[in-house]
Amino acid sequence: MEAIVRSILRKPRDSSYTHAFGTPDARRAIASHHSVPGLPLNPKHVIVTNGCSGALQLALASLLDPGTILLVPQPGFPLYEEIAESQRAIVVKYRLDPNRNWECDMDHLEEIMRAKKHNVRAMVVNNPSSHGAVFTVEHLSRILDFALNHRLPIVSDEVYGNLTFGSHKFHPLSNIAARHGRKVPVITTSSLSKQFLVPGWRIGWLVFHDNIWGSLKNVQAAAEKLARLQHGVSHLQQSAISTLLSPSTSGLASWRENLRKMLEDQARFLSSKLGACRGLKVLCPPQGSMYTILGLDLDRFDGIRNDVDFCHKLVREENVFVLPGSSFEVPGTIRVAFSADKITLATAIQRISSFCDRHDNQPTIARACGKILSTIDEN
Repeated sequence: MEAIVRSILRKPRDSSYTHAFGTPDARRAIASHHSVPGLPLNPKHVIVTNGCSGALQLALASLLDPGTILLVPQPGFPLYEEIAESQRAIVVKYRLDPNRNWECDMDHLEEIMRAKKHNVRAMVVNNPSSHGAVFTVEHLSRILDFALNHRLPIVSDEVYGNLTFGSHKFHPLSNIAARHGRKVPVITTSSLSKQFLVPGWRIGWLVFHDNIWGSLKNVQAAAEKLARLQHGVSHLQQSAISTLLSPSTSGLASWRENLRKMLEDQARFLSSKLGACRGLKVLCPPQGSMYTILGLDLDRFDGIRNDVDFCHKLVREENVFVLPGSSFEVPGTIRVAFSADKITLATAIQRISSFCDRHDNQPTIARACGKILSTIDEN
């Protein structure tokens, strides 16, 4: 916020119209931020967009034609499917395996390609993911081998960036692709929203990391044409990008590390407490981002039909809002955010625990004895 104020006071022109692809300063900062060591990007490879959602819209609309197929992760972000279907493209979901830290099921991907090979246009990879997974270098390399074998460009949704926990580290897919000889074209989408806690600013971007054969040339040209239709995004908010992405900004590194540690602590706190609730199971401890997915033992709950019903009743009875896993194509689960402060999380956990106890059809011995004594008293 201070960066924006300084900018508007020193450079009043930051309140004026700007280029549809973004301001020169913003594009330069983004290009530097996403450059691969030894292979710097040029600002011409960057388009500033209306949030990461706007970046995904430009990327997918430029890649897809009616009838073509987009591979998206399951669980994943529902917007991938919505954008693809708006282009009259077809979405095919590839499984992520909770028993392997939500890694891509490579066998399932190969099965899809055997059945759909000639129509698949691109695939989306989300890392860190919107359900708490962080991919290793080895797994990202396997994804790149798959994409190269089937000649697929990858849209890499990296909106959570360095929000990772413990030994889990974020590795930009474009960096791994460069080490592999720049044979797989990668379009990176990201934004300020999650990593700097400013989702309402709606400042995102896409970056084109082309391969050695220039496979993204026409795709980027199409994205630029679509960007002109939007007439650019907020010039004022863009003025903060160079400050927020510069490693030399005073206090920035410590602020980002404090945020990462806070989320890691909250993730550990929430997972340990909810994992002890009746009928809930942490499928994979969160490795990054702001969310985790928990399994529901639906046979254990009286009067709850499915994950959607669980969420409806939870918000009505306890005023706690979580998302049903069906929204992400993983029915029988819920997705919980741990980005709230610890006091709020503690209150939410207590209410979820009370809700699970109230609907539990497998009472503990103490509760069973209480019911028996109550019956005796009534008689």
